[in-house]
Amino acid sequence: MKGLAVLHNSGEHMNDDELVDHAEQFHQDLSLLQHQQKTAIAPDAVSAEWCESCGNEIPEQRRKSIPGVTLCVDCKRENERKDRLYR
Repeated sequence: MKGLAVLHNSGEHMNDDELVDHAEQFHQDLSLLQHQQKTAIAPDAVSAEWCESCGNEIPEQRRKSIPGVTLCVDCKRENERKDRLYR
């Protein structure tokens, strides 16, 4: 995470292009950390048997591979699609 490291070494002399590059990198690093924090799930979380959105059964393989899963594959895809559209 180069963007965060630059803050620590703020005494460096940078031109405007370098400052813009570091600002963009910082924003990407921060976004990644926020996403990781928001989606952190305990490895022993209990998965739902039935999808919270449509009510269909969540396959056992999905429940075992993703601890704490609450949506079936189709509903998860739809949620991700909507998230991308409305950002």
